[in-house]
Amino acid sequence: MSKPTPKAVLRAIEARDGHVCVWHGERCGTDTLVPQHRQGGMGGRKNKHRLSNVVWLCSLTNGLIESDAAMAEEARVRGIKVSLHANPATIPVRYPHGVFYLNDDGTRDQISDDPY
Repeated sequence: MSKPTPKAVLRAIEARDGHVCVWHGERCGTDTLVPQHRQGGMGGRKNKHRLSNVVWLCSLTNGLIESDAAMAEEARVRGIKVSLHANPATIPVRYPHGVFYLNDDGTRDQISDDPY
């Protein structure tokens, strides 16, 4: 069983993104948000909780991207799911308000204002 996301990581992604869903923006209630590890997989990868790998996602969408093939593909297109062999810091994430690279120091670099 993997360990829960450390509180320091949760505080850092909140500082970076606010407490806002990466998929729906502020339309999601903050009480439904969960940390989404972009590079998933079972077990305790040493670098699982690096900041380039974690975003906020509403729990409903989180469940759908794990159970529905079309939603999983859309999550890959948006950079919310990435390959276990990839470096999450090199794969941009589409937020509702733009496209960003996520850095392991808790910052993000915007590369576009248009998420699509």
